[in-house]
Amino acid sequence: MNIQLSPLAAAKLKLILLDEKGDQPLAVRIIPLTSGCSTPSFAIELTEIRPEFKIQNEQGIDFAWLPHEDAWMDGLVIELNRENGKFSIFHPNPPFMSDCQLDT
Repeated sequence: MNIQLSPLAAAKLKLILLDEKGDQPLAVRIIPLTSGCSTPSFAIELTEIRPEFKIQNEQGIDFAWLPHEDAWMDGLVIELNRENGKFSIFHPNPPFMSDCQLDT
């Protein structure tokens, strides 16, 4: 699995994870979303690690996903915008794009 994580994004995710209190270790879950004809988008959440998750550690951060999301995770790029502090999550070669044709 190839998850590309920028050093700045890794640092921010580590800070977020350190700020969470709890008995169970947490992982970062990237959830693929699709919306009509546009490019795919992603949600990010912190989650407890469940037995059904696949786990991969990148730069000291555990990432979790469900087995049917493998293709979305392979090649995923996660960056952090220095100006606004927001994550940018994208897949340069999404595994699924609809055949939606827009009327011109």
